[in-house]
Amino acid sequence: MSITEREAESAIDIQLASCGWRLDPRSHRRNVYKQQARTPDQNRKLGRKSPDYVLYAYDDSDKPTAIVEAKKPGESMTEALDQAINRYAKKISAPIAIASDGWRVKTWHIGRNEPLLIDGREVDELFGPDMAIQFISDNNFSSFAKDAAIEKEELISKFKKANNILKNEGFSAGIERFSEFANLMFLKLQLEGGMEIAGVSWAEIEQKQGSGLLKAVKNMLWELNREYTSLFRQTKISAPKNMERLIEILFSFRLSSVRADIKGLAFEHFIHSYTRGTRNDLGQYFTPRHIVRMMVHFLKPKIGETIYDPFCGTGGMLIECFRFINQHIESSDDKRRLKEETLFGRDNSDVARIAMMNMIMFGDGHSNIKQGDSYAMLEETKNKYDAVITNIPFSQQTDFYEGYPVPPSGAKNGDSIGVQHCLESLKNKETARAAIIVPIGFLYKRQLLQERRYIFKNWNVEKIVELSPKCFQPYTEQQTAILLINRKTFKGDSFPYYRVGNDGYSQDGYRIPLPGENDIDKAMDNKGGVEYPVDLRGESLFKRVNCIVRKGEVALGEIANVAAGAGNISPKTKIGDVYNGVHPIMMVADLARQHIDYCLIESAYKLTDEAVKAKRPYLFPENTILIPTTGKASLKNHRALLGIPAYATSTLTGIVAKEGGMHPYCLFHFFLKFDVENVTYDLGYPGIAAKTLELIPVPNYSDKEQISIIEQVKEAVELSKQIKTKHKEIMKATPAEALPLGVEINHK
Repeated sequence: MSITEREAESAIDIQLASCGWRLDPRSHRRNVYKQQARTPDQNRKLGRKSPDYVLYAYDDSDKPTAIVEAKKPGESMTEALDQAINRYAKKISAPIAIASDGWRVKTWHIGRNEPLLIDGREVDELFGPDMAIQFISDNNFSSFAKDAAIEKEELISKFKKANNILKNEGFSAGIERFSEFANLMFLKLQLEGGMEIAGVSWAEIEQKQGSGLLKAVKNMLWELNREYTSLFRQTKISAPKNMERLIEILFSFRLSSVRADIKGLAFEHFIHSYTRGTRNDLGQYFTPRHIVRMMVHFLKPKIGETIYDPFCGTGGMLIECFRFINQHIESSDDKRRLKEETLFGRDNSDVARIAMMNMIMFGDGHSNIKQGDSYAMLEETKNKYDAVITNIPFSQQTDFYEGYPVPPSGAKNGDSIGVQHCLESLKNKETARAAIIVPIGFLYKRQLLQERRYIFKNWNVEKIVELSPKCFQPYTEQQTAILLINRKTFKGDSFPYYRVGNDGYSQDGYRIPLPGENDIDKAMDNKGGVEYPVDLRGESLFKRVNCIVRKGEVALGEIANVAAGAGNISPKTKIGDVYNGVHPIMMVADLARQHIDYCLIESAYKLTDEAVKAKRPYLFPENTILIPTTGKASLKNHRALLGIPAYATSTLTGIVAKEGGMHPYCLFHFFLKFDVENVTYDLGYPGIAAKTLELIPVPNYSDKEQISIIEQVKEAVELSKQIKTKHKEIMKATPAEALPLGVEINHK
């Protein structure tokens, strides 16, 4: 589904108005001009070019504040922002440029030559005149960013203190602890506006102590329970002193005055600090907001449709759907329909209550969220919803698989039933669609072969987006993919496959924001994808888009034999098999010593004759290329060229050039630049089969190129041999006791 430029402008109008901008052309207080600037001089500078929006934040000045360019269908956000900057903003000296498609927002500060930032993160929503003024003032901007960072850290610090109090009260880590605090947080948000609950205001709560305070809180929660049925439960806190301390923490800040972006980040941090203990049991993983926003962008839900998340967790996906639709509607009837008839969710744990609270705090829409086992609700949800968006629970088992189209192999496979439940819940109409996060194994595991076949034969795969495991840091390194599937009767013969390596944050545990275009932007703009042919056999698909052989290339399997090392021999084998032998067996550690070794001749362990005879491992010949292909070491891209015949453990794979084909030195040259991550299915626990390596496209070097490469590698091999020979001579001639303590000879 795509949004026209007119629809985008309509959504931008609604958002600007909600942020406090004045668009009415009849008003003398108007500060938004469409298709023109405010003054004749500014219009003259623009020439025949007409900006979509020119914003004026200062009431007493004609100086423009910002340009907003509405993204056209088929145009990238980067291109739209570039137009806003160079075609309009610089011409009339507007300090801020913005591009928007009605949902996504990209910004740029002309003077500082960088995106607008809050707490180091790019601004991704439209904002009001006051904030615009802060952004364009150097002094205010600096303090604004600084204050935001302090505010966030202070909130998180307070949440941690609350966690310790609840721990001392005896609550279990996880949902139980968080539920108690969420009750009080919601209570505070309701009272901050000056309202009363059960005849008590927040100011009065502050004055109460001991058992009187505990009783007042219980009365208010009882009143909320009457209003919201079973959403609120009575507090289990029994120690009046602990209640005092929790109320003191909540009273130390005004949550409703915290900027929405910081409040959301802190709230998400709080949830997943406290659900860590139960998350793995439930198969739940926190889905970061920028990933959810991408999924919502793909779905583009609209008023009049029904949106379903069968594994809604804390409600993050439904909240973003709510926000998306809300930014495209104005009428009171549409607002009512959004709250009451649009969003549906279910979760099997008590976290469903948190989702309802979350929905109320972010605009409501909680009434159709239920607690229950979605796997068991096939008949209730079948053909009921226009769109499904979810992150399925991973690696779960379920007894409810009867009635689903594909009986799971190794029955009770929750990954299978989770995806099938999503698809079976879609209406029988062409516009029905789903965005589903699945574990990467769903794309290749043999036991899910029939499920893949079913999808390709009965559904249209619109696109697949493979996510880096770093996308879910610091919570997990589980690697995942997003499936975009719809019911279109016309099924194409291919679909685009996108890989998200750069998701806008550093790829480490710190996850520092990285401004600028990233792979998520490209996927949303339909850039950088690889067309993958539909294969109705449902084999280990998807990842092999990195193995498509094009003109000027040849598949590795055509020019080399690829084999894994011995699976029945390792240092953990009986000590007599691998001790005091004479036959070298290479391990990952042997490769890691040098990282790149042009002449690997030494191994840490050697096999005995008995081990070779009994285990019969494959002997790799000289000039075999060895690479790690199992575990984290494979991602470090250690490489070695064997200088002697040797055996290898199963964590290594050997590439042996076929006779009459490409010279092994040319293959080694290729593998020095090859990143095994390109063909690794699960980066959480990496692994790559020899069969997949055979599909890798290798450049079909010309004779001239081969001669040059061979000479380069040959020179490196000879130098490596000389260094190692010299090292052996030194070690042989110098008794170990003659070497200074702690000194090692570096032969690199």
